[in-house]
Amino acid sequence: MKRKLIVVLAIMGIAAVVSIGFLFLRPGTQTASTQNQNPAAFPSSNTIPSTSFSTNPTGGTLTVASLSGSAIVTNDFIHNGVTIPDTANAGRYLLAGNLGYCLTNPQKCQAGTTTDFNVFYDSTVGSFTIALLKEPLGRVRLEAEQFLMQTLGISQGDMCRLNYYVGTTSNVNPYYDSKNLGFSFCPGATVLPQ
Repeated sequence: MKRKLIVVLAIMGIAAVVSIGFLFLRPGTQTASTQNQNPAAFPSSNTIPSTSFSTNPTGGTLTVASLSGSAIVTNDFIHNGVTIPDTANAGRYLLAGNLGYCLTNPQKCQAGTTTDFNVFYDSTVGSFTIALLKEPLGRVRLEAEQFLMQTLGISQGDMCRLNYYVGTTSNVNPYYDSKNLGFSFCPGATVLPQ
């Protein structure tokens, strides 16, 4: 239980650092973290087809800002019946995975059925944080990418334009700890073992 709590706290710490980073790295500022704004697909044998989107059960849409400040129209991923609010962090939502702090009723902390990754959306800064929770990181990242593309209903190009962070903790893999691994199909992404 202590190890799980440490992992959850580490992931929340990563999300906090990313959120603070996005506050200081607003669109228009050219930094190393803006490498993901190029919508061109990076050649990869792990490319996920962008035509396999699922339907949006609510039928609604949301608009999220891209790194460049332009709008990306997505499915309404907040009111889709799967996403849950993070009651400990106002404006933050869990799209997939587990919040990890519901000791009395763990079902209230679970969004979807996956335990391999967590996907958070912070509406206060318009950023997505994807935490890879087990090995092999390459396979888990591909699953998280597919999940997020289907949930948002957007293409790989739009995925690369999102404000996002893909990472893991030292408990999962100390070599990749605290690094933005990127989406596998975006320019500058870290190549991960499958």
